[in-house]
Amino acid sequence: MAKKDPWHSVKQNIYHNNTNCNTGNNIEKENIRQGTGGKPLCQECSRLS
Repeated sequence: MAKKDPWHSVKQNIYHNNTNCNTGNNIEKENIRQGTGGKPLCQECSRLS
């Protein structure tokens, strides 16, 4: 379980908090924002936690 501060993409309607999440790791650098963005947690991150 590799958790870290939450991040999200401006192009997705979910946020991530697990460094092992493939979806979260594949966000293009220019689209990454820190925080939850008021979005629900990614199901993959939830499952990995």
